[in-house]
Amino acid sequence: MKNYVLLRTMFCIYSLTVLTHYFLTFLEHGRAFFVTMIIPLLSVIIVQKIFTKLPILSTFSFTKPKWSWLLASIFIPFLLGLLVHSYFYLTHHPSFLIITPSQLSMLLLIGLTISTGLALLEVVVWRGNFHVYLRQRYSFWSTATLTGVGWSLWHLPIVVLYKPYMMPAVGIPAYLLLLFVLSIVLSIIREVGQSIVPVAISWNDECLLLRG
Repeated sequence: MKNYVLLRTMFCIYSLTVLTHYFLTFLEHGRAFFVTMIIPLLSVIIVQKIFTKLPILSTFSFTKPKWSWLLASIFIPFLLGLLVHSYFYLTHHPSFLIITPSQLSMLLLIGLTISTGLALLEVVVWRGNFHVYLRQRYSFWSTATLTGVGWSLWHLPIVVLYKPYMMPAVGIPAYLLLLFVLSIVLSIIREVGQSIVPVAISWNDECLLLRG
């Protein structure tokens, strides 16, 4: 039964995502809106809580994380970001993504507060609800693979509508593959850390530092 519930939830997520992005394309800065991040949680509430009458709070895995993984979720993306920015500094100094330490501090502050809070809206579903139900039936690697495929395809409207690749036939699959690999990493953090908190922090710090 739970497998069917997950399929229905996934269908709801994809349907609402496509409709939302369709309407956002009519706005001047539609991509800047974070409304799509709440769609997975909204879908879980609609399908699992309202229609199926299943408990959902216990599946969100919003628990106290292990300190080692909490610290790793902060410093590993930070170090990766520094490597990327150091490359830009050495090769494209005038267009260096972070110029002053205050800019770096601001990015870290945003990543640990506002962005992490927004990320939790989607992480509670992909790394919480889905992970919990899939792990009841499948191995970790099967769970990570299924979650990675679903999460990557969820970003497909963003790739198609907002990323003007010169060669879409190459750029789109490459971007989805990158998301899939990142999803596997996030699933590992979720599995070992036994909480979604390090996942949310790691994902958002990495996004902020790599984008600048």
